[in-house]
Amino acid sequence: MSQPSPTDLTTRFPAFAAIDPNVLAAVLAEAATRVDTTWTPGDYPLGIMLYAAHVLTLDGFGTGAEAALGAAGASGFQTLRSGALHLERAPTSEKAGSSALAQTSYGRRFLALLAVNQPAILVP
Repeated sequence: MSQPSPTDLTTRFPAFAAIDPNVLAAVLAEAATRVDTTWTPGDYPLGIMLYAAHVLTLDGFGTGAEAALGAAGASGFQTLRSGALHLERAPTSEKAGSSALAQTSYGRRFLALLAVNQPAILVP
């Protein structure tokens, strides 16, 4: 299976189109260490791109509200107000809440794919 390219990433997630392709390539290489070839052929490239988008968002890259929150170090909040500061964390499921991946929509989607491709094994 081939690793997605920076062009694949920006085609799938246009919010990252303005980022230097070298940065995208580096983040995709990092993301590829989180997905292995046991994933289904359709999920393999998507898993890499979702993980890369998650990392980019946490690092404050991209466009949109989620990227702005990542740049401010405030991902994971449902509500932010400026006048008389009011912060409210977004509710998360107990399983997802323990993971840094739960901080972005890309990470939550990655967790869902991970559960399908790397299911927990029950040992008697």
